[in-house]
Amino acid sequence: MRIGKFKVSKKAVSPVIATLLMIAVAVAASVIVYVWSAGLLGTLMGGGGAQVKEQLTVESYNWTTPNPDIYVRNVGSSAITVASIYLAGANCSFTATTYTIGVGSSAKITITAPAGCTAGTAYALKIATKSGAIFAVSIIKGYAG
Repeated sequence: MRIGKFKVSKKAVSPVIATLLMIAVAVAASVIVYVWSAGLLGTLMGGGGAQVKEQLTVESYNWTTPNPDIYVRNVGSSAITVASIYLAGANCSFTATTYTIGVGSSAKITITAPAGCTAGTAYALKIATKSGAIFAVSIIKGYAG
C-alpha cells in the first residue's frame, strides 16, 4: 500500500526486534530452570559438612562450686575434639576427662569460670570444636541440673 511517496508495511514488529524478544524470553526461561534445578538438587543431594556430622548435647551441669562441671555427650556421626570453651563471652581454660569425644561417648568438662559471675544469673556457654562447629547452651550459676 502506498500513501504519497512512502510505502507502508503491514508488519507489526521488525524482524530484529522479534529476534531480540525471542532471545530475551529464552534467557529468562533458562535462568528460571537453572534456579529451580539448583534448589531441587541442593536439597536432594544433602550436602552438609562437619556441623551436620558433629552433634553435641549438654546432658547436665553442676555450677554450685566456683568452677562448673559440664557433662556432654556426642550424639553425632563423627568424633568431636573440643578446641575451646567460652563462658559469659570469655575464653575459659578447661580440663576434660577426654578432649576427643567418640560417637555415643560422654565426657565431663570442668571450666575455670571468669570472675564476676553472680548466683542465679544465666550465662551463655559455647563449646567450639576443632573443625569449627559451635554448640551453645545457657547455664545458671548456683544450679545443678
